[in-house]
Amino acid sequence: MSEIELSFITVNYCTPDLVSCLVESIRKFPPPVPWELIVVDNKSPDGSADVIAKRHPDIKFLPLDKNYGFGCGNNRGAAIAEGKTIVLINSDAELREESFAKGLDFFKHNPHAGILGLKIYTVDGELEQTARGFPDASTGIFGRSTFFGKLAQKFGKTAKGCVVGKNLMSDPNAKEPYTVDWVSGAAMMIRRDCWDKLGGFDEDYFMYWEDADLCYRALKAGYKTFYFTDAGVYHHAGASSKKDPCPSIDWFHNSAYIYVCKHISPRPSFVRGFAWFALKTRAALLKLRARRKLPSRE
Repeated sequence: MSEIELSFITVNYCTPDLVSCLVESIRKFPPPVPWELIVVDNKSPDGSADVIAKRHPDIKFLPLDKNYGFGCGNNRGAAIAEGKTIVLINSDAELREESFAKGLDFFKHNPHAGILGLKIYTVDGELEQTARGFPDASTGIFGRSTFFGKLAQKFGKTAKGCVVGKNLMSDPNAKEPYTVDWVSGAAMMIRRDCWDKLGGFDEDYFMYWEDADLCYRALKAGYKTFYFTDAGVYHHAGASSKKDPCPSIDWFHNSAYIYVCKHISPRPSFVRGFAWFALKTRAALLKLRARRKLPSRE
C-alpha cells in the first residue's frame, strides 16, 4: 500500500447529509496522491454517528464520547492521521474541482510555508472573507461580521491598502498566493511538522478563534501562513448552528475573549476588562435578536 500523503479531517455535529456531500465530492475530485478521510463525530445527539458509519464504511470514523468542540475534534482526528499534509475541512464544505494538488506543490517549493488557507465560496459562488489580520482594537469595528466590515465586503473595499484591509485580507483580484496573518479552519492545509510542532489546536477554545490562535503560534514558531488563491471549496456556512444560533454566539465571543487573554493582554488590564464587557454586551444583544427570529414553539 502506498504511503498516505494527504489526510482530510472533518468534524461532524448533527450534519450527516452534509458529511455525505463532502465525502462524495472528495471522491469525485480526489487529489492525485494517496489520501485518507477521517470523520470525527462530536457525540451528535441525532444519530449521525450510526448514519455516517453505515453510509461510508471505507473511511476512518472516530466517534467521541462527548462534544469536545471543533478544535479538540480536529486534534483527535489528527492523532490518527497518517498523511504528511493535513487538510482541515468543515463538514459543511464541498469540492467542485480538484483543489489540493497545487497546494502540495506549493508546500514542496516553499519550505517556510506552514499553513495554506484555501479560497472559500458560499454555495452561490460569492467569495467569503476567510483571510484576516490578527485581532486588535480595530477588529471590533471593521471585523468580518461588523456593520462596517459587511459594508466593505458588499462594495469590495477589502484589498490591501483600504481602511478595512488590515482585518479583511482576502483579495478577490489576487492571482498569486500571498502571506496573511490568519486563515479560516474551514478549509486549511497544514504541514504535518508544523501541526506537530504547535501541538494542534489549543483546546481552550471550544469553537471559533482556534484557527487565528494556531496561525499566531505558527508565526511565532517561524512558519508563514498563505492565502492560497489557486484553489477553493464551497461552504454551507453555519449548518450546525442554524436551528439555534445562541450557543454559537456564546462560543464565538467566549473564544474571542480567550484570544485577548492569551495574545493581546496576557495580564489583567483595562484592555482585557473592556474587551470582556464589550464582548459580553455584544453577545447578549445578538442572542436577543436571534431569539426574536426563532420560530414560536407554541
